[in-house]
Amino acid sequence: MKVLVVDDNEDITSLITKYLKLNGFEVNFSNDGRNALSMIENQKLDVVLLDLAMPEYSGIDIVDELVKHGKIKDQKIIVFTASSVSKTETEELLQKGVHSCLKKPIDPDELVSYLKTVN
Repeated sequence: MKVLVVDDNEDITSLITKYLKLNGFEVNFSNDGRNALSMIENQKLDVVLLDLAMPEYSGIDIVDELVKHGKIKDQKIIVFTASSVSKTETEELLQKGVHSCLKKPIDPDELVSYLKTVN
């Protein structure tokens, strides 16, 4: 399974990338929203773990851009955020085409198990 981890926190992307690779996933990461959007649009990915709260170009911006260009349906985007996301915001993201929402922090083993159920 090919996973893209998108988070502005380099410690988080490094940790998740290493852990997922140890568990047999093919993993790339981006610490920049605009770069992540380019990667999403130009690669075949099975799952995108997407942080919402990033400076300059947020996870919401990425979702909105994918919706605008009709590309959200081609992706399994899992919002992965420590930000408090209201039930209404979560429902809006799901209506836009986001696969699901996970709250950080999450046990790494739980994340691996969850990702295996997604594909």
